[in-house]
Amino acid sequence: MHAMQGDGEIAGHTTDVSGIVHLQANVLKDVKLDGPVLLPVIEDLPYTAKPFSEQEKKEALELARQWGVNELEEAYPVSFIGSGASLNEATENGMQRAAKALGVTVPEIMNRATITGSIEIGRHPGVVTVTFLAPEPLLETAGLLHTVKDNYQ
Repeated sequence: MHAMQGDGEIAGHTTDVSGIVHLQANVLKDVKLDGPVLLPVIEDLPYTAKPFSEQEKKEALELARQWGVNELEEAYPVSFIGSGASLNEATENGMQRAAKALGVTVPEIMNRATITGSIEIGRHPGVVTVTFLAPEPLLETAGLLHTVKDNYQ
């Protein structure tokens, strides 16, 4: 297990310790994924990808209504892992995996990661985590909604 992990593990290692873990696995029938998807604990999420509190949702809706918007998108954090020979290839791979799983374009994933998330170096030279808030309907189409929602409620 990793006792600590620096972003990018630039030295090629971390501090390993032994430990005991308790795991629960759920089978996601008919879910098609090309690679790993993570649901980080809230404390590990990028600031912009954290779920909104009820108070934040209330304030956002009040502001939205001033501009003629009467409904806000329900969204939850999700992280897609990308890998490749370089960080550029890993980033492209992670965004492609996210786009394919959610049935949208790579430019949409780029925008969502920019506005509601981040792309973080998992391990140099070629593993990244593409994290963003994904809308409920896209998660539902991908077969991930119930798992993601259960994790963050």
